[in-house]
Amino acid sequence: MLKKIEETFAGKIWNTVFYEDKMVLEVRDESSRQVSFSALNLKTGEVLWKDYHPEKSWWLGLVGIFGNHLVLHKYSDQQKPEPLGVILINITTCEIEQRIEDWIFFSCDGNILVLYQLDESNLPIYQSLEIGLKPFQSFIPEQNQHFVRHYPDSSPHFPTIFKFLYHLINIEAQNGVDYLEVNDKIVISYYIYRGKQFQNYLLVTNKEKKILLHDFIAESEGIGIDTFSMKSDTLLYVKNQNQLIGYEI
Repeated sequence: MLKKIEETFAGKIWNTVFYEDKMVLEVRDESSRQVSFSALNLKTGEVLWKDYHPEKSWWLGLVGIFGNHLVLHKYSDQQKPEPLGVILINITTCEIEQRIEDWIFFSCDGNILVLYQLDESNLPIYQSLEIGLKPFQSFIPEQNQHFVRHYPDSSPHFPTIFKFLYHLINIEAQNGVDYLEVNDKIVISYYIYRGKQFQNYLLVTNKEKKILLHDFIAESEGIGIDTFSMKSDTLLYVKNQNQLIGYEI
């Protein structure tokens, strides 16, 4: 296995979006109350741009990548934030192409961006904007997607994985695991309980039970799901909340 991504960010990796070989991260720095965005090419591991602040604000969030464009939502600063506008960013140049105040994202096919807002009767009004030249047909789901499965300890599959981990590395997995078989490899994210905390580890073996990777991910008060993913033949996981790790697999 070849490590091709190892990037540390000045805040917690809060959210991620993908399209083809592109990935964008939403990073939140709680001390400065600022949110930034970074983009990577998963095929090469190249950082396209990093720590970009479209606005000096905490109230921005990822919507998605559509072709060569990244869409962000602006939010109010209320306890239950509501979308207040849309920011459209060119991923290649890392430049803002449009700010559209008071409209909410509805859909995008990579060419036409559809927004809406509510009128006085609380009924939606729509507007469409052309943002690209790629035809709709090119925006198809990624082929050969790998879906990570979460098995809680109540699942009939959990005892089998529990025994596999116990015999291989002599640990007793707690509460649940994330599991994936890809090519000739088995990927398992598991938890053990130590010192009143759950410790999360990522294990990769081949079908002959040779350990290829065994890495500590994080410590927490409970267990999570979706602790790793597979995109563009790259195994991705977030370590210690602020570090993105990627292996070619």
